[in-house]
Amino acid sequence: MYFFASLLFIIPICSVAAKVTSSPPVLVWGVDTPKASSIFRPVKTTQFQKIIGKLQANNMIIIYLASELAAKDINCDVCFPYLSKIQPMNFYSQVEEPLKAVEQVAEQTEEIIWHHPQVSEIGSLEAEMELSCQKGQIHAFSFNDRNVVAHDAAMAVATYQFTDCPVVHVYTAYTEEDKALQHRKSHKTKAMPIKSEASKNLDGKPSAGDSKPGQLVSYGQADNMTVLRHEMVVLAFRNILLANKKRPSVLSAFNRTNVVLIPGSEKVQVGLLNGLDIFGGIVLVLNTELSPLVMELMPSQGNWYMTRMIFMNNTHYPRDLIFFGFMFSLCCTDITMYSPLAGRLSFFDFHLDILWQDKDSGLDLDYEVKPCWDCNILMTPTLTQTIFVVLIILAVFWGGMAMILSIGRNHMLQNANDPDLHIKTDT
Repeated sequence: MYFFASLLFIIPICSVAAKVTSSPPVLVWGVDTPKASSIFRPVKTTQFQKIIGKLQANNMIIIYLASELAAKDINCDVCFPYLSKIQPMNFYSQVEEPLKAVEQVAEQTEEIIWHHPQVSEIGSLEAEMELSCQKGQIHAFSFNDRNVVAHDAAMAVATYQFTDCPVVHVYTAYTEEDKALQHRKSHKTKAMPIKSEASKNLDGKPSAGDSKPGQLVSYGQADNMTVLRHEMVVLAFRNILLANKKRPSVLSAFNRTNVVLIPGSEKVQVGLLNGLDIFGGIVLVLNTELSPLVMELMPSQGNWYMTRMIFMNNTHYPRDLIFFGFMFSLCCTDITMYSPLAGRLSFFDFHLDILWQDKDSGLDLDYEVKPCWDCNILMTPTLTQTIFVVLIILAVFWGGMAMILSIGRNHMLQNANDPDLHIKTDT
């Protein structure tokens, strides 16, 4: 009897843990909103509710709803000729039940005013969107299809209607694309590998039961990006491109090849350069269809430096200094490495977080990646201090040289009645 009672208690907990909520993408414009804390996890309903609630006080809210959307729909450049020109534009790749969040805000203030326009008929659309400007009101336009090009034109009409009104526009969908949702559900319920990873102990001594590094990995998709998890790193990128010259000539064209991970072996392996601890440097290994791709990172003065990549027996080096602090994760729109044979290896939408503390694990889905360190940031605290000290030394040196060079010079001004200096006279 006790066994069945325990079973009934455990089953609901397991069901809740495996639940995956529909999380369509969301576009917000008309005002700046907080950025998503991580591209690896969706924005919670309560978080989005707080964002909308704060905006409602001084703005009118207009929400446009497609039938279903995925992040790849928003990333289509030619689908949104109007929205692509709007700044600031805030993009959330995944928001858990955004309509529910707006409805919860409306319950505390005013009800949502629903509109069902004919998107294909511009005349009726303009008439439907002629609304009086009232702060705090929430209007919802139900498009009920997935024609994003028509949605872009309709939202352009609405935006022009409210040029003199404080309006926050929100574009999302009733649900997430079914295919993307089912993919996330299957990945969420996938069994986690058994934990057996070389320790990251600072003393360099592996704990009992540890095995070779690189065995604990996890693979997933987020916003059309490949996300690879390991106890020591979280790596994400959109795609990898290899470019090689057809002939060793300046005017020779490049052969471009998309580098794809081996199906069924989408993982990142991590190795320690000194075989002891993470602070001796690490290498990341990706199994691609062409050859293993090795990425080397070295720590120095509180920063991680990306030193080189090895791919297809060629070593690629960065032309710029690529680094990020221990308390940050690296976020770059693109990273390009160059080989001596005029080859180029590029990562697009590259994100890397190195977990150097024992308390963190990249396999923990609740782990939040550290704040982004953009590739354009070139000044580290160490570099800033070095430049400051060098400037002080140069100032002291310049003052000293000026004093030395001024020795022996006559600084006395000549009197008008005195004869000219260095001129012989008869008197």
